[in-house]
Amino acid sequence: MRTIGIITIHKINNYGSVLQAYALQKVCEEMGYKVEIIDYNFPNQAHAGNRYATHQDTQPTEPRWIKLLYAFELMRQHKGIQAFVKRFHHLSERQYDSPEALMNDASRYDVYITGSDQLWNPRYCNGDPAFMLHFAPDDALKISYAASVGTNAIPEDLKPLYKELLSRYAHISVRENSGVDVVKAVSGKDSTVVLDPTLLLNKDHWNTVATCKRQFKKKYILCYFLNYTFNAFPYVDKLAQYMQMQTGYELVRVARPPQYLGIPHTHYRIGASPEDFLALVRDAEMVLTTSFHGTAFAVNYGKPVFTVVKDKESSDSRQVSLMHNLGLGAQVLSVNDAMPEVDRFSYNVTEEQVRLNNLRRVSMDYLRKAIINE
Repeated sequence: MRTIGIITIHKINNYGSVLQAYALQKVCEEMGYKVEIIDYNFPNQAHAGNRYATHQDTQPTEPRWIKLLYAFELMRQHKGIQAFVKRFHHLSERQYDSPEALMNDASRYDVYITGSDQLWNPRYCNGDPAFMLHFAPDDALKISYAASVGTNAIPEDLKPLYKELLSRYAHISVRENSGVDVVKAVSGKDSTVVLDPTLLLNKDHWNTVATCKRQFKKKYILCYFLNYTFNAFPYVDKLAQYMQMQTGYELVRVARPPQYLGIPHTHYRIGASPEDFLALVRDAEMVLTTSFHGTAFAVNYGKPVFTVVKDKESSDSRQVSLMHNLGLGAQVLSVNDAMPEVDRFSYNVTEEQVRLNNLRRVSMDYLRKAIINE
């Protein structure tokens, strides 16, 4: 049996990261390969003092007293994520704490895959060569699947590194449309836009992972707001209240503590595990999110969604790319937009699912051919 080693960000306290790692592992296993996720610790010293990071990348938005109020729930969430990794991820026997450790003592595989997530975004990964497979032998097959660049340009001082390492790949795919241009500019290589790994598995599969029991009897709008890329407050809180007023649905907040506690008919599931998170998306009437993976799971489950971005005209936005590729560009909002008309609260989910299935087939075909180097 041929072996595959996947390197990605697979065990930080983020639903999307652990779920996308599982998804790519699962899809490759279903193709008949023996798969390991290379147990590379992120962040590590290679990411300390990242000069490409912006202030907003590390700026908390919750008031400190509210974050302290939810400290136990955050701990419960983190334990749930760790339990998910232990249960579902097939990790390498060795654990690596630096790019040098990988270079000196990496396990050998037939195929090496740079997985999804923002692995090539200097703002988060500081040009880490491990995510560009610097440790993989020259004669091994190297591919990327839905790697995210997350920027319109690579910093000048990193371009030689990117050019050298990306030139070793046999096949490159990225997650957003702008990534094709960035890869071409920095390495001269062509690349393909594919779906995030979580979208390769349909909702029937994710239901085998999700918590079975419905968590709320009343109809609700799921609110999944992250704050590490940009600050969408207070816009998203106002939008949530507006949507609640128009629909009469409850609000359910997941993952992050709120900005304030004054919104009526709001329930908090800050301690939700990844399995709980999937169930919350599955059972929602609508989803409101600033998260790429919040967007991805909403469209996978066929839930009407508004996804809020910093700039909806930006070509480097993963959410913008995904929604436009699904014909759902009208569901993308920026923090400067007016409240959407009620007729945008729903759309033709059947058409969206047809487009998603078509993109899924194309992405699966790419991955199959890349792994056999066709």
